[in-house]
Amino acid sequence: MKTFLLALFLIFGSTSLAIGQENPIGQKDPIGQNFLFDESDIIIQSGEAGNEETVNATNSEIELNNAVNQAKDLLNKKPISLPKIEIPEFKKSKNMFANKQSNTQNLKEAPFGLFWGANQSTTLSQGIVLQKAELKDYVNSFLASSLPKPLAFFERIYVVFGKDDELYRILSYSQFMNDDSSAQKTLDEYNKYSQLLEKKYGNKQTFFTPAIIEKTIINAQNKEEIIKEEAPLGNPDFLNQLASGAAVLYSTYNNKDIAAALSIGVDGEKKSYIVIDYKNLKILKKQEAETLDAL
Repeated sequence: MKTFLLALFLIFGSTSLAIGQENPIGQKDPIGQNFLFDESDIIIQSGEAGNEETVNATNSEIELNNAVNQAKDLLNKKPISLPKIEIPEFKKSKNMFANKQSNTQNLKEAPFGLFWGANQSTTLSQGIVLQKAELKDYVNSFLASSLPKPLAFFERIYVVFGKDDELYRILSYSQFMNDDSSAQKTLDEYNKYSQLLEKKYGNKQTFFTPAIIEKTIINAQNKEEIIKEEAPLGNPDFLNQLASGAAVLYSTYNNKDIAAALSIGVDGEKKSYIVIDYKNLKILKKQEAETLDAL
């Protein structure tokens, strides 16, 4: 079920980050199908007391499958390119952090020192600068700077607040990299952050759609023949294949509450970058329930 008639995506999809067809490594499915929220998120009841363990196991499996499906909906084959925004000079006052603990003590910490579910006022009280950013299909989206826990490699952090003014989505864009044609430097960074995300959130799933290339061979009749084959990960033309969308590589992670997706982007100047898209599944599920209740 396509979730949210409001400012919801896409998770990590009717947004510019809508994912293509799921393509586990080695699979040849075409790109283009969006992954939607699973309508099977229901409570299963049993009339027999002896089936309680089976029911609980089934419920857990459904919840995990739903979380995985929502995580798959994070990114598309080519992460969006966002405009550069000039960040104004910002000076922190001495009393700016006086109410930080009281404002955030009941909230769970998010990446970069942000807090899931925090409203814009609470986020600003942390000393974070929010500058309005235009993200397609998202109303309350901002470029965030002066973060409590910045990572130098990720230069642009975008935050999205839901209809109840709750922070539920974070997009982090790395610095641009000048890479070789095989995108080896970018793949190294991708693999490094993939390991870290797997360690923190678990349930890693990697999806790779290889580019299809033509190759000339000499067949059994000693004649030249053109065949088509899959280009491997990191082949000599991998950067161009990523840039054109001929090749797709991304991974998803989730721990039922939080889903993350990692992908590689390439801009028009053939500079590559890494994107991590985080979403709070609990907040999304609550918003969905509120929307359904109002219908």
